Amino acid sequence: MEYIKQFKLIWLLLAFSSVALSADSPLVVIIISGEAKAYKQVTENFMAELHEKRPEVHFIEVNSSEFEKHQSLLKAKSPAMVFALGSDSVRKAKEQLHGQPMLATMILDKKTLQGRSNATAITIDMPIVKQLKWHKRILPAAKRVGILYNPKNNQKWIDQAKKSAGRFGLEIVPVKVETARDITSALKSLNHRVDSILAIPDKVVYSTNTARAVLLFSFRNRIPFIGLSSAWVKAGALYALDWDYLNLGKQSASIALKILGGTKPKKIKVGVPAKSTYQLNLKTAERMKLSIKKELIEAAEKVYE
Repeated sequence: MEYIKQFKLIWLLLAFSSVALSADSPLVVIIISGEAKAYKQVTENFMAELHEKRPEVHFIEVNSSEFEKHQSLLKAKSPAMVFALGSDSVRKAKEQLHGQPMLATMILDKKTLQGRSNATAITIDMPIVKQLKWHKRILPAAKRVGILYNPKNNQKWIDQAKKSAGRFGLEIVPVKVETARDITSALKSLNHRVDSILAIPDKVVYSTNTARAVLLFSFRNRIPFIGLSSAWVKAGALYALDWDYLNLGKQSASIALKILGGTKPKKIKVGVPAKSTYQLNLKTAERMKLSIKKELIEAAEKVYE
């Protein structure tokens, strides 16, 4: 990806120069909410794909934490569109770049777009049916699925999961967690009642402060825990679904091409990434005396062993 870094530097210099961009050189402002690997993968592939199809496009890449330093100049350049990665980036774009079309990603749901009518998104919340489908595939003998959740954040998710679970021969066993202090008692209530624990995005339940308690409970009681990311799998979760972020960059570029071609973002349906991946922890599987099919191991994006 070294060549991408080289022409990205050229784009930045051009965009911030005093020379105005010509009418046939649209400017795309990319706002990123952090330095995570996934953000970089999406951004680099987005720019590479868009540059291949529209070589006249110029880019400005700004971290959301430094947005205020450049907001006046960004407004003056009148970008053709904004590509916002993460909730903080979307918020900054909504506050400061009002009129430009926007494509957002690395956000959980389209609620983040509220107040921005000229926008669309590729959200990264993993669909319930996909979660249950993979649970059935990787843990075919597990029938009762425990889910810790905060009702204010995820009651709707639980209700939908209950409706979908029967299709896969599963039963959802939900346990409410009002505050992080409830984690220990919530976990204990699952013992001898569930065959697995499925994590869902919930800031009350899952954080750096609760991770150790969740994983220790899983190990001690030999109840496989399905994590939220590769980091959880590395720490001891049996597996986690994730998105193919390289492909997400290309997918985002294809939508950007439509926007640059004149399609209003609000006419483009909010979607999810086209391709998913998963990671496995075979040490955890061995500890819990679980047999994972060879083809599943071979197809995993990453295997910890």
